[in-house]
Amino acid sequence: MTVSANLKIEENPFARKLGIQEWQNRQFIQPKPEEYLISELIPAKALVSLQTSDIFGKTTLATQLAMSVAFGLPFLNRYECLQPGKVLYINGRDTDEDSHRRFKRLVREWSVSAPDLSARIDENLDNFTHVSLFDECFGVSPQLVDVSGSMTKTYTYLHQFSEYFKCKLIVLDPVEDFFPENLKNISELYLKLRQINSTVLLVADHSRNEAFHKVEVGLSITENCLRVHSDYLGCRDIGMAMGAGIWFPTS
Repeated sequence: MTVSANLKIEENPFARKLGIQEWQNRQFIQPKPEEYLISELIPAKALVSLQTSDIFGKTTLATQLAMSVAFGLPFLNRYECLQPGKVLYINGRDTDEDSHRRFKRLVREWSVSAPDLSARIDENLDNFTHVSLFDECFGVSPQLVDVSGSMTKTYTYLHQFSEYFKCKLIVLDPVEDFFPENLKNISELYLKLRQINSTVLLVADHSRNEAFHKVEVGLSITENCLRVHSDYLGCRDIGMAMGAGIWFPTS
């Protein structure tokens, strides 16, 4: 009480910024159209989440997005990739053989609407790197941060890879495997991911996905659409359906 009584309000650091006038006057900066990775959907260098409600196919959709960026293809045959380039896809649960089969199936089905797909892949073989940590042949754990939130050796490798190859997109699938279950503050993971100069897609697997709300764009697969929640463009639904092991637009 003595301290409070003797402290002048003008000396109180909390009183230097009163109210929200600064926020009200500060302009909300929208990315320019050319600053998007995927036109109208995903800004470059953003955090993006992808989740489902008991619907299969999120890894397939994440792979389609990765292939769109790696090979310069429109996502869902509709949304142009404005910044094609290197992609690193890290999978914590599928074997390399599982992922290879998925890739081959997508190439086969996608070639129907994109006849030049095989040629694009041949021209950009180094653009799509897929790492299966399930196979346990890399000498690292999937986790990017430890219980305290400090970065691990895996994070150091990821950051170095991204910086050296100037990655446009990094996919973490499922993102729950990349931090310990007893991590007290999920913000520690976000802080580390925001130091990476790439768009990062967090593929959420189960009930812990409510933690993934601090992202610029949230993608949610529903029964007959992809629901997009964007800080910049609001909420909208994109009609799509699964057929022959590939997602395709329905409207």
